Amino acid sequence: MSAFFYKYKDYLALLFLWLLLIVIINPIGDFPLNDDWCYGKSVKTLTEEGYLKLYNWGEMTLVGHVYWGALFTEIFGFSFTVLRWSTLVMGFATSIGIYELCKLTNISRWFTWIGVLLCMLNPIFLSLSFSFMTDVPFMCLTIWTFYFFAKALKTDQWQPILWAIFFSYWAFTIRQLAWVFPLVWMITFLLTKQRNWRNLLKAIAPLLAMVLFSLVFSYIMESNDLLQERYNTKFHLLLDNIKNLRKGLLVIIFSYLFESLTYLGLFLLPIHLLYMRRYQFKGYMIWTILWTVGVTLYLMKLGKVLPSLDNIWIDFGVGPTTLHDHAGNFTQSPDPTAPYWFWQVITCIGIISSVTFIFQIRRIIVSVFKKEKIDSLVVLSFVFFVVYLTPFLIVGVYDRYLLPLLPISIIFLGTNLQLLPKRWSKYVSYGFLGILAWFSISAVHDHLAWNRVRWQVLNELTETVPKNQIQGGVEYVTWNFFSEDQNKWWEQVIPVYTLVFKPNKNQKVIEKYTYNRWLPGEGVMYLVE
Repeated sequence: MSAFFYKYKDYLALLFLWLLLIVIINPIGDFPLNDDWCYGKSVKTLTEEGYLKLYNWGEMTLVGHVYWGALFTEIFGFSFTVLRWSTLVMGFATSIGIYELCKLTNISRWFTWIGVLLCMLNPIFLSLSFSFMTDVPFMCLTIWTFYFFAKALKTDQWQPILWAIFFSYWAFTIRQLAWVFPLVWMITFLLTKQRNWRNLLKAIAPLLAMVLFSLVFSYIMESNDLLQERYNTKFHLLLDNIKNLRKGLLVIIFSYLFESLTYLGLFLLPIHLLYMRRYQFKGYMIWTILWTVGVTLYLMKLGKVLPSLDNIWIDFGVGPTTLHDHAGNFTQSPDPTAPYWFWQVITCIGIISSVTFIFQIRRIIVSVFKKEKIDSLVVLSFVFFVVYLTPFLIVGVYDRYLLPLLPISIIFLGTNLQLLPKRWSKYVSYGFLGILAWFSISAVHDHLAWNRVRWQVLNELTETVPKNQIQGGVEYVTWNFFSEDQNKWWEQVIPVYTLVFKPNKNQKVIEKYTYNRWLPGEGVMYLVE
C-alpha cells in the first residue's frame, strides 16, 4: 500500500486539491449557467425521450458532450448539478494531462507543479469546470491529443499516434475545431523528421483519418437531420473574411492577437519571469520596453485593456452576469468594479510578461539561420499555437478559447529546460499563486452563490406568477421559452416582475435578496415591478 501511495503521490495530491476546491466552492444547484442550458436540454431530451436532439443555438458538433453528460445522467438522474460533476471529472483529467505533458517534456518538477497549479487555479478554467459548458472537456481532450502526438515525436512509434487519433475523434464530436490537431501534427512531423515514404505516411495518416471520420460523421448527422441550422457558420465566416481581407479586419486581428498574448502573459507570469533569464541577448531590455509601451498604447487606444474579451473573466469576478440589467455587458460584475488605472496596470504586467513569447520566437528564428537543431516538442507547441489561434483572430476570440494555450505555452517555453528558480522567483510564484487562488475560488463561489439565490427566488415566484410574466435573466428566458418554431420566441416574456442587481429610479422594489459574497462588495439582488 505504501508503495502505491509513493508511486502515485502526485496524482493523489492533485485529486485531493481538486476535491478540496469542489468542497470549498460547492457545485450544487439545479440551474443552467451561460449557454449550458442548451446542452443540458439536449441531454434531458436524450435521456428522458430517447432520441438525440441538438437545438439551434450553437454551431458545434456537440454530440460527444451530450453523450458524456447523458452517461452521468443515466446513473444519477438529470440535474445541472450532475452535469456539473461530469465537467469536474474532465477538469481533473485535464490537470493530470498537463502534469504528464510537463513530465514528458522534461520540465523541472518544481515548475511542473507551478504550471499545473497556474492552469488549475486559472479563474476561467475553474469557473467553466463548475458548469456544463464544452470548454473544459474540449481542453481536456486537446491536452491528451497533444500529449500523445508529443510522445509519438519522442518515441517514433505508431501506438501513441493511434491514441492521438482516438482523442482527436472524441474532441471532434464536441467541436469541429479538432480538425487542427492532425494538421499541426503533419506540419510538425514534416518539419522535424527525415523525409521518406515511411515518415510521410506517419505525417498524413492522422489527417486522412480525421477527413474520413468527419465525412462519416457529417453523413450520419445530415441523413438523420441532426445538424443545427448554424452548423459551421464560423467556418464560412472565416473563409469570407479571408477572401475579403480589409484594413479594418487587420486592426481587429492585431487587437485580438495582442489581447490574447496579454492574457497568456498575465496568467503565466511566474513561468515567464523565470524563463526570461534565458534571453540575455544584446538589447533585450530595449526590446522589452518598446514591446510593452507599444502594445499597451495600442490596446489603450482601442479601449481593450484587460479584461476585454468576453465572457468569463470579468471586472470584478467571473461571469457572465446575465440578469436583465447586465445582459448586454457581460464583462462587468454587479458591484464593485475596479478603477480603470488598476486594469491598465494589470494589462501592462501581462504585456511585459508576454515578451517572453517574442524572445522565444526570436530564439527559434536565430537557431534556424544558424542551422541549429530545434527540439521537436518546441516546434510542435509553436505550430499548435499558430494553427489553433489564427482562426479565432479572424472570426473572434472569447477568453475561454485561450485555455488550451496555457499548458501549450508552458511546453513552448520550458521544454528540456531545467532552470533552478532563485529565491525571489519562488516568492513571486507563491505570492502570485496565492492571489490567483484567492480570486479564482472567491469569484467562482460568488458566481454560483448569486445564481443559487436567483433560481431559488424564480422557482418560488413561478408557484404564484406565470413564467412569462417574470424576467429572470438570459438563462431563465432561454431555458423556459427557447423555440425553434417561433422567430421571436423571447417576446413571449412580458415581464411584470424583473430580477436585477441595481434597480433604477423608475422601478418599484418588491423584495431585496442577499447572497454570500467572498469578493469585496455587497451580495444583493432586487425583485422589481
